[in-house]
Amino acid sequence: MKDNDDLSLRDRQKNETRQQIQDAARVLITERGFEKTTMRALAKAAGVGLGTISLHFKDKKSLLLASFHEEIGCVSMEAIESVPRDEPVREQLLYILREIYGYYSTQTRYLRVVVKEALFTRGEWREPFDLQINVAISLMGELIEAAKERGEVKPDINGEQVAALCWGLYLNGLIDGLKQDRFDPEAQVAKVVPLWDIVLGGVLV
Repeated sequence: MKDNDDLSLRDRQKNETRQQIQDAARVLITERGFEKTTMRALAKAAGVGLGTISLHFKDKKSLLLASFHEEIGCVSMEAIESVPRDEPVREQLLYILREIYGYYSTQTRYLRVVVKEALFTRGEWREPFDLQINVAISLMGELIEAAKERGEVKPDINGEQVAALCWGLYLNGLIDGLKQDRFDPEAQVAKVVPLWDIVLGGVLV
């Protein structure tokens, strides 16, 4: 039992240190920008040594992308899983859109940097981000398929294809919103919804 308790304590300490580093990175990148945030400054802000950071992240970009991958994954999954199941599918999709856009409104400067790096990343992080997006699209597709069973959606519609179209329009709205001084979620929803309605107009019964 003692070994298990010790392992649990070590894991908690490791997670706490990792979170300290991520929190420090968020503050520094917001203040200085990605390029001007050095690993040495990050170590000082997090209260750890450079070697400790390298135990968790191989470099600055890996730190940035790892943090975003974890965070946006949680936000997306929570949005999809908390969808009101008794609502029409259009309202369910709008709920997801508002929830995710709401996240981007909380820290626009930081997330502007993160999204830029994530969209064009290559190497080890390309596959995890692609998989994360594909999972979200698949789950949204399941909502559309469930609506088809309820008679809301035409029987010949492929739910995942419709979800992919909606995701593309969501992404356009996201990029447009991050270009602004502050990401306004309702303003971006207002821009995306008419485009989604064009797609859904050919889908809904």
